[in-house]
Amino acid sequence: MKKILIILALAIGQLCAAQPDFSQFPNPEFAKMIYERPWIANLNACPYELAGTPGKLSKAPRGYKPFYISHYGRHGTRSGWDQDKYEIIISALTKAKDAGILSASGDSLLNETILVKEATNKMDGRLTVRGQREHREIAGRMYKNFRRVFRGSKNIRVNSSTVPRCLVSMAAFTNRLSELDPRLDIVMDCGEEIQKEISNDHGGRIRERRRHILDTIRANFSPDLSGMMARLFTDVDAAAEFAPDPIKLSGAIFAVGRISRSFDFDFNTYRFLPLEAVYGLSDYNNISMYLGECNSVEFGDIRMEKTQPLVQMLLRQADDALANGSVAADLRFGHDYPLMALCCYIGVEGISERYTWREAQQHFIATLYSPFAGNLQLIFYRSRKADKPVLVKVLVNEREVRLNGLEPVQGVYYSWEELREKISC
Repeated sequence: MKKILIILALAIGQLCAAQPDFSQFPNPEFAKMIYERPWIANLNACPYELAGTPGKLSKAPRGYKPFYISHYGRHGTRSGWDQDKYEIIISALTKAKDAGILSASGDSLLNETILVKEATNKMDGRLTVRGQREHREIAGRMYKNFRRVFRGSKNIRVNSSTVPRCLVSMAAFTNRLSELDPRLDIVMDCGEEIQKEISNDHGGRIRERRRHILDTIRANFSPDLSGMMARLFTDVDAAAEFAPDPIKLSGAIFAVGRISRSFDFDFNTYRFLPLEAVYGLSDYNNISMYLGECNSVEFGDIRMEKTQPLVQMLLRQADDALANGSVAADLRFGHDYPLMALCCYIGVEGISERYTWREAQQHFIATLYSPFAGNLQLIFYRSRKADKPVLVKVLVNEREVRLNGLEPVQGVYYSWEELREKISC
């Protein structure tokens, strides 16, 4: 028994010693999450269920029942836009293999990259089977959790971005609702005017001005990639002929790692990179998203102005639904950038905080708010007593959240009148 305990203690000691020093990173929590769950580095390319599980829902205040849902959902898991990066890997490793200097690990990376490229099938940005499954499952949980909302012959109004992956997401979601309750009257619509409301982005003003910040981050990206090269090639010196730029190769490997789970592949190409490289590449994208879509000190005012049409759409439809009583839900299907901006606009805790870009490096993690199929749900509650106010609970990715700048009536339940006044443009 004593011998077993000694061996166990040594094993635990070796495991602890093997862990990196997370304090060396700007956001130690983010680094630790990536180390333990590498797909967290995917950010907005992380499949829904890998970003976190739906949370436990709290009980509504006494006498209150849900009656209406206002929703914005990002399209589900899709293919990427990195076929040029796949070719960087395939070309370099194929040549190394022909030269007889490709290691077993390098051969694994080559085969995995080929699988991702073939699964993409030259169709960038297309919704995958996994993406359809995500929306069917979210719809099923919405119906189960708030069945009272859909009781009777209720109307559901649906608007979508005109982009195909959003339209297919909308179809997967609404088809599941129809299966669960054939009595629902679901009306879908999309078009150029709807697109202006539902698919706003940050625009050129931010894109040009954030470039110097991102260039600063890129300039400081200098990980030690000697281990990566030694792992992929049996002769690192000779490999320089086929892979002369390790930084470029690491970026290509990262691109494969970000999207491979979209096709339900269970391999993890991040394993070929040191943690500092995975973190650094993810950090670059993370700050790019924060500056472009959130309430940053640098560009927040510009971005929040851009999202006002979507806020107005939400308010207009909610006012109508509350007035006529026949609408169960307004469902909207769009993209990550308006979803993040909308969460910021209404004050969702954890994403709406106003940081400089350097502060955001220490606090913000995009994966938690905008994975594939990320969603915002406003659940409206009404009391049997006419003199009681309408309450609203906010879910982000099916987890209850609190709102900055607003006091709840109880728990996570807020006065709709107060929230409406706060976000009215």
